[in-house]
Amino acid sequence: MLTYLIFDAHESTEGVSTFEAMASVNEARWPALQAELVQVLAWCHAWGRAHGAPAPMALDDGGEWDHELSVLREQSEAMDVVFEPRRSTLVLAPGAGPLTRFNATLVLSGREAFAAEFTAQFLGA
Repeated sequence: MLTYLIFDAHESTEGVSTFEAMASVNEARWPALQAELVQVLAWCHAWGRAHGAPAPMALDDGGEWDHELSVLREQSEAMDVVFEPRRSTLVLAPGAGPLTRFNATLVLSGREAFAAEFTAQFLGA
């Protein structure tokens, strides 16, 4: 069961399905999100090996499945803010230090057999 990766599924008229998930977590939850990404991609590679398509390949080039993964690490600083009613202003002061977020996007695409088994495995259908 996946906690962070919630996939949206789209099917084309050519029998190709696309599954897209986006997740954003703080630094403490990054290992759990990373584990889910590894779980899904390991399943895809295992499916590919079992079906004669061990590596991802663009479907336009004859592949059975493909993927695109991107991760963005953002750092920001939390600020303490106080409203001063006499001057009608906000006063900002440095907060507890830098905050780190990880934003991951995983897009999978595959033909009918891949899509059916991926759906059964990860979407509960």
